[in-house]
Amino acid sequence: MTPAAPKPRTRSRWTLLLRLLALAMLVAAFLAIDGEPLVGPPVPPDARSIALARGIAKQVAGQNAVAGARETIVLRQSELDGFSAMASQVIAPSRAEARLIAPRGRAAAPPELVLRLSRSLPLGAWLNLEARAHSTGAGRGLPTVRASIGHLPVPAWLMRWLIGQAWSIAQPDMPDPPTLEETLLQVQIAPKAARVVLINPGRNAALAGLAQLGGTASDPRWVARAYCALSRHADPDLAVIVRRAWQLERPAELGPAEQNRGLLLAVAMRTVPEYRDRLAGASLPLVSTCSPPDDPVALAGRGDLAKHWALSAALGASLGGQAAQSLGVFKELSDSLKGGSGFSFVDLAADRSGERFARAATNPQLARFLQTRLAAVTDDQLLPGEALDRPEGLDAGLFERTYSSIDSPEYAAAVAAIDQLLDNIGVPKP
Repeated sequence: MTPAAPKPRTRSRWTLLLRLLALAMLVAAFLAIDGEPLVGPPVPPDARSIALARGIAKQVAGQNAVAGARETIVLRQSELDGFSAMASQVIAPSRAEARLIAPRGRAAAPPELVLRLSRSLPLGAWLNLEARAHSTGAGRGLPTVRASIGHLPVPAWLMRWLIGQAWSIAQPDMPDPPTLEETLLQVQIAPKAARVVLINPGRNAALAGLAQLGGTASDPRWVARAYCALSRHADPDLAVIVRRAWQLERPAELGPAEQNRGLLLAVAMRTVPEYRDRLAGASLPLVSTCSPPDDPVALAGRGDLAKHWALSAALGASLGGQAAQSLGVFKELSDSLKGGSGFSFVDLAADRSGERFARAATNPQLARFLQTRLAAVTDDQLLPGEALDRPEGLDAGLFERTYSSIDSPEYAAAVAAIDQLLDNIGVPKP
């Protein structure tokens, strides 16, 4: 029996409802989009801004960081400027800014920490996001956060729920991860500084959490199996380790891109043992009984280049190519400060090679081809010998006199020359 057709009045109500919904979405889109960016053109990070940000990062994820320890972090505007410059570099072409806003007048609002993000859209439009946080009471517990997308306010309850969800997703796999309220004990926002008291999540939590949040975490059992297999052999050269990794029997339940992602992490854990626990993430309990040989691993005869290639490849596989490239540059800028080894374009060449291989290996369209290639790769196919002639050992002063900044045409030309060398030996192009 054929069902009766809907009555015309019912149909017209649904049509009206859909039109109203479409109109509401159009109005929301109009309110969310601006004609100008909320964040001005970012200042490129330099060695000094990276040093300020690194000082804060070391408190939470440095060599002496202890999971569960109570930490007090003070963020002044100078540190926030450093983080803003670094964040803008990582998420380019988007722009980020963090500001401490002091109250004005007797009846003014409390001091606020303001976070802004601007993203360019077609036809000269901009998507602007702003979040304003101020302390509640004596600063105990989470701050009150008000947010907006363009001219469209985000309800406080929704903002709190979104922050909680992001925190939950970013937690490494564990039986009972701490809540955000249990981690952030106190947030005091003052005109000249924000003071945060927290329970340290541990030096290994940052990378694993970012990978979880970005949806690029690797299968822990596959990472552990590959790492333990590589640790049984005292291979002195990175190319030998890479070949051995891609000659392992791979799990059929994972796609080629996921297989490669796990192998890149396992290679980095084997090549840079001091970073093993940070990279392992959820596979850490599974690899605790597997110890690599004590002999260092080399690329082009140098141990530091093997570490640069492997770490950049692992970061590229976990966090994406843009983040991996930016972190490599930040490391070199940091090295240019007093007591460091100096800015090295040789190290940068190894970074860019590892990141480019990782980008191709985790691309579903190229992943299977890269498996064949990496299973037979040689030392000079990972890094060209000519790259060893690039400038290195530059202190901050010499770097700035020669290249001005990492946004200058001179610096871009130096990086382009490295990329050409990598192109010449067939390193996959971005």
